[in-house]
Amino acid sequence: MAKYYIATTSGSASIDGKEYDFNMGITRVAADHPLVKACPLYFEPIDDGSRAVVPDVEQATAAPGERRGDK
Repeated sequence: MAKYYIATTSGSASIDGKEYDFNMGITRVAADHPLVKACPLYFEPIDDGSRAVVPDVEQATAAPGERRGDK
């Protein structure tokens, strides 16, 4: 299985309340990134040693009306 995927189209997706933008031929993500799982038709595997440029990291600040630490 490929480690990284690249976008084959441009667009955006809302996944679990998070907004992700992706650009054809530019956006690279890890194989286990939510974008690949939610939108597999918009990505194809790459094996050129590239690193992901859209890391899946925790949101640093609270969204409007949201309090950090609340679950």
